[in-house]
Amino acid sequence: MQIDHHSSQPYYLQIVTGIQRDCAQGILRVGDQLPSVREMAKRHLLNPNTVSKAYKQLEAQHVIQTVAGKGTYVATTTQAETRQRIYDRLQELVTQAQAAGITVAELANWLAQMRGTSK
Repeated sequence: MQIDHHSSQPYYLQIVTGIQRDCAQGILRVGDQLPSVREMAKRHLLNPNTVSKAYKQLEAQHVIQTVAGKGTYVATTTQAETRQRIYDRLQELVTQAQAAGITVAELANWLAQMRGTSK
């Protein structure tokens, strides 16, 4: 995971998306231990509160779990649970898009474009 100190994206969000991406790509696997908040902050020259905010968001999304006195680990979730979470998030985005006047057809086109660029 890299932090771009010149990006306009907030640092905590870079951590969130970086860990999510590492999990999706298999770089991080279920049960892998993450660096402590302090270690992650030191490694990336960040404030520990920034890392803590990212970890809390990832815990709320069930991507990671913290075990008191042991550390923070990539969460153990089933594929069905992951698929349901993604479906729920997608449904929220569709609702937000429709409220903003974006059609489902436009969203489908965007997804097709993303699929084409991620190869």
